[in-house]
Amino acid sequence: MDKKTLTLVENYSKSLVDVAVEHNLIHEIREDLTALLKIFQSTDLASSLSHEGISQSEKAALVSQLQEGSHIFVNNFLEVIKQNEREALLEAILSSAMEKLSVASNEFSLEIQVADSLSDEQKNRLKAAAERKFAISVGQVKEVINPELIGGFILKANNKIIDTSIKSQLQQLKMNLK
Repeated sequence: MDKKTLTLVENYSKSLVDVAVEHNLIHEIREDLTALLKIFQSTDLASSLSHEGISQSEKAALVSQLQEGSHIFVNNFLEVIKQNEREALLEAILSSAMEKLSVASNEFSLEIQVADSLSDEQKNRLKAAAERKFAISVGQVKEVINPELIGGFILKANNKIIDTSIKSQLQQLKMNLK
């Protein structure tokens, strides 16, 4: 993405987040954006919105379908996207807005990498540990099974990592022996 496009994405996402913060609607807007991003992940909507062979009116119609059931501010935002013909940037804008909402609310997703699945109690304990260590509030918890870790866990949230895996401990030991 070039600088001009990146600036457009940042400006659009910032305006949506500013409205959400100003009206104390962070939770509601985040829910809508999460639902919209799931649509992008499960379909090829992003390629349709950026395809040059699809007319502007068809792209606008696709975005209009996204407006159904969304919060009024999200609807208004999507209307601005249509009017300014920025449909091709919509997924990037929504992703950027989600990141900004997390920063504004200090609530982040937590990824837990483990060698074997965890119980709910273990997940809750790791979630609490991440909240303390990272000084954040954890929203969504995503468990990733990674057998290469052998044991232990890796916590990732807000661009921070805690790695207590046996794999990393063995690598550290190997480096110390050199």
